[in-house]
Amino acid sequence: MVRFAASLVLIAALVGCGGGGNGGPPPPGNPAPTLTSISPTSAPVGSAEFTLTATGSNFIPGSVVKWGGSNRTTTFVSATQLTATIPATDLTTGGTAQVTIFNPSPGGGTSAGKTFSIENPAPTLNSISPTSATAGGAAFTLTLDGSNFVSGSVVRWNGNNRTTTFVSAAQLTASIPASDIASGGTPQVTVLNPTPGGGTTAALTFTVENPLPALLLLTPSSAVAGTAGFTLRLDGSGFVPTSVVQWGGVNRTTTFVSGSRVTTAIAAADIASPGSVQVTVFNPTPVGGTSNPLTFTIAATQPLAIGTTALPSSAGGKTYDFTLGTGGGVPPITWSITSGNLPANLALDPATGRIAGLLNTVGADTVSNFTVHAVDSSVPPASGSQPLSILVKAGALGSNNVCSPGTTVGTTPISNGRIRASISPYGDIDVYSFHGTAGHQVTIEIFAQRLDLDGDPATRDSQLDSVTQLLNGSCSELTYNDDIDPGVVVDSLISNYTLPSTGTYFIVVRDFRGDGRPDLIYELSLSGAD
Repeated sequence: MVRFAASLVLIAALVGCGGGGNGGPPPPGNPAPTLTSISPTSAPVGSAEFTLTATGSNFIPGSVVKWGGSNRTTTFVSATQLTATIPATDLTTGGTAQVTIFNPSPGGGTSAGKTFSIENPAPTLNSISPTSATAGGAAFTLTLDGSNFVSGSVVRWNGNNRTTTFVSAAQLTASIPASDIASGGTPQVTVLNPTPGGGTTAALTFTVENPLPALLLLTPSSAVAGTAGFTLRLDGSGFVPTSVVQWGGVNRTTTFVSGSRVTTAIAAADIASPGSVQVTVFNPTPVGGTSNPLTFTIAATQPLAIGTTALPSSAGGKTYDFTLGTGGGVPPITWSITSGNLPANLALDPATGRIAGLLNTVGADTVSNFTVHAVDSSVPPASGSQPLSILVKAGALGSNNVCSPGTTVGTTPISNGRIRASISPYGDIDVYSFHGTAGHQVTIEIFAQRLDLDGDPATRDSQLDSVTQLLNGSCSELTYNDDIDPGVVVDSLISNYTLPSTGTYFIVVRDFRGDGRPDLIYELSLSGAD
């Protein structure tokens, strides 16, 4: 019995000593860190490497400072303080970075963030180049010199951002569109550095200089006293959106069409009495100025007279287009046919006197005789009549590209009025003939660039660059005109040429480039002929 008891004691002693086993508690996890503050809280963009101090609680030797989510080299100082090395590469661009503390597992975690500001400097603008441009010019690149520019710097033009290229801390460039210099003015140029920090420079002035306008042509250039108001078209150069037409030195409401054209409304009261008015165009400062004057003539009412005494022939299947001419009378003129008939498919526009249409083919040469009647708007109305005829040929019309002394064969005979045609084919010329009286003044004008075919006066409908010659009966040149204004108004005008003798004269129309195609359309206006 004794030996058995001793064995039980020994077993109990062995069990009581423990042998390790799984009964002990697990080791404790890392605490969750808390970030209370950082020092410093900001630095200028472009700063050198520096040491950031982070203060908080529950820091451990394995804690890591994170900058925008990326680890930075960290030194454990105590459970309430860490330091981290922030390299210069973290400070190259203005903005903000979130600073957090990370404790590894087990346990651990990431603290709430604190914001570090990378502050842009306040920029300084010293100079711009160029400092001026002419209104209506093309887009260009503006160069800006100064200091403290950053990659996010923006050039501002009158407070509006412009596409900016960062060259260096001392230079930027900006794209300035043509729309910024369409009109004269003094836009203010600044540079903006964004927040944090940043700011806007003092402004430098860019000068958009208006050109001195030049006035070349008035359409119309005259009117009859007591007639209705109308739209005056002014062609020239150097016009800008702020150009103002001056009628006798008084500003008129002006519509800008292009750099070579403006228009204005002329009221009936402006042309109530005979006389003349000086018309100019004014461009405001900076620079600008007043154009040369052109004279608008307000003529006394003359007796109404139909100037067209003969109409050109044509052929079946051809398009016919001729506008009757008048002199004197009070516009508007109303037209009608009082006897006879036009060729089939042709019609007379009662408001304009235009005879137009596509001629039917005929089996034999056919002459249509008729009388046109014109009534003006005077009180009481004046009127006039003129017998006319149109020959429609059964065969080909033939070419009108030859001037032969002593004959009108190879030409298109015309009288006063306006005919529409085209230069075609390539290398073509058109030759017209008319009869004139010694001492009479004739005006020959081509409308191509200024021809409005689609109802939009701002678009160019014909690409003809006309050259017009006036020849005598021997086919020798008396005078010619290429452009009303070279490179600006390329239509031709021979104005008030005094005929030296009575007889046949020739008009030659061609393209300056020698071109020719159906869309080189033009209208030839003739006045002063018999």
